Amino acid sequence: MTLPPGFIPFSQVLASGVPAGPARIFAMVNQSGGAGKTTSAVNIAASAAEYGWRTLIVDGDAQCDASVACGYEPDLMDGQPNLHDVLLGVASFENTIVPALAGKYGAKGTVAIENLYISLASAELEDAEQMLATRVGREYWLRGLIESVRGQFDLIIIDCPGNLGLYVVNAIVACDEVIGCVKPGWKELRALTRIELKIEQIQGALVGVKSYLSKVLVVDAPTHRSQGAVYDDSKKSVASAYKDQMLPMVRRSPRIPEAYAAQKALRIFDRAGEATQDYYDVTKALGFARRKR
Repeated sequence: MTLPPGFIPFSQVLASGVPAGPARIFAMVNQSGGAGKTTSAVNIAASAAEYGWRTLIVDGDAQCDASVACGYEPDLMDGQPNLHDVLLGVASFENTIVPALAGKYGAKGTVAIENLYISLASAELEDAEQMLATRVGREYWLRGLIESVRGQFDLIIIDCPGNLGLYVVNAIVACDEVIGCVKPGWKELRALTRIELKIEQIQGALVGVKSYLSKVLVVDAPTHRSQGAVYDDSKKSVASAYKDQMLPMVRRSPRIPEAYAAQKALRIFDRAGEATQDYYDVTKALGFARRKR
């Protein structure tokens, strides 16, 4: 459907009565940027939505990349609540949730993607660490928000900033499973050990944390043998250490940044592409194959 002026309230979407949930909750984590977290969050979510699962992306990064990839520029939208507004206490979490789009919001031909929703971020989330630091139960803030809508979705993916700070601690506390996103390379793979250590520290310090590093996703894998010496070595290393946790790898593709610039998920922008197929395979490996109607 073509979007009319304004937003489709999340409550209207739920009024259709389509059953969902309770959701499985994943957090996409790496301590550095550029590891493929946002690309993976958006494209796994879009694939799951196509397969018939009601899916929510929670964009917790001040760069707002997931929001942009789903058609929105949150800081240019006066009156539309985002996660920073929830932190300030001036908006509810439900009101930050809008339908993900194929194309830029307001542009001709932009349509809503069936079954796919996003909780919008804001550049002002740069202050989230300081704002959370003074709160009682600060590590559980995000869990409370997500639990309030968990029964309305089948899959919730938290897109995290590239660090292991307080917001990421919130994401680990809120999720069921952590997906470690890494690029092929010795330095990048060392980040997985730090993620595991961080999860262990959180489990030891906080009550009721059950999440764990369930999956490892290697993205931007070289597609030519001449590029692949480091990749082959790192693949062997990660397969040896995380054999049972490895998801199908995602191949390198120039279509990924092109899709982001067009503000479209890969399955819409480049349906027949190799990376698109890779994300379908990852989605199925996570247990979200095509749903029988």
